[in-house]
Amino acid sequence: MNMVRSSIRKYQNTSLSQVENADPHTLISLIMQHILGNLAAAKGAIERKDIEVRNKTLNKVIGLIGELQDSLDMEKGGELSSNLYDLYAYMISQVSKSNMKNITEPLTEVASLITEIKAGWDGIPEDIRQQYNR
Repeated sequence: MNMVRSSIRKYQNTSLSQVENADPHTLISLIMQHILGNLAAAKGAIERKDIEVRNKTLNKVIGLIGELQDSLDMEKGGELSSNLYDLYAYMISQVSKSNMKNITEPLTEVASLITEIKAGWDGIPEDIRQQYNR
C-alpha cells in the first residue's frame, strides 16, 4: 500500500514546469510516472467501487501508453521498438480487461511492467541521453 501512496504522491507532485522544460528522455520518464500514478488511483477506485474515477483514470492510462507507443522510432529501434510496441499493446489490453471486469490484478501486472521499463529508462547514462537529445 505504501508503494501505491508513493506513486500517487510522485504523480501529484509533477508540475507543469517540469513538462515544459523537459528533454525528450525526461518526458518519457514523466509519462511513465503518470501511468503509475493513474494505475494506483484506478486500483483505489476499483477497491472503493468508484466507477467514474476508475473509468477516468484507466482512460488516461490507455492514452499515456498510446503516447509511449507513438514515441517509438520503429525505423531506428528495429526489433526493440517492435517488441516494446507489442508490450504496450498488451498493457492496453490488460487495462481494458481491468476496466471491463472491475478487477485490479491486471493493473498490478501493468504497474510492474512499467516500473521495470522505467527503471531501465531512468538508468540510461546521461552521456548516452545527450546523444539523442541533439
